[in-house]
Amino acid sequence: MTDKPMKFAALIVAGTIVVAGCAGRYGPHGPAGTVATTAGIVYVQTAPPPQKYVIIPRRPNPAAVWIEGYWDWTGVRFVWVDGYWNPNPPRAGAVWTPHRWVKTNRGWYRKPGEWR
Repeated sequence: MTDKPMKFAALIVAGTIVVAGCAGRYGPHGPAGTVATTAGIVYVQTAPPPQKYVIIPRRPNPAAVWIEGYWDWTGVRFVWVDGYWNPNPPRAGAVWTPHRWVKTNRGWYRKPGEWR
């Protein structure tokens, strides 16, 4: 028998120890104070930065609807996602409800925007 199976087994054990160590280090809050739920919602322990004020560019066509920018969470920090004109709303008269951050007793989570 060669050393390859032993080396492979050692790598598996080392990898398991590293993963377990990371889980123990971050605990239930994950990196930078996030908590993920089974529903896929990520809670952030820090409030998002204030909404940015931007100059909205000229509307490209009469049917276009402005989709506001918002702060997104990368798992480490907040990043700004620029707004844009949606040239083709799903239907005439559709109204865009912007992304927003909601505060709960578990932390903050981002509620995605949606058409109404």
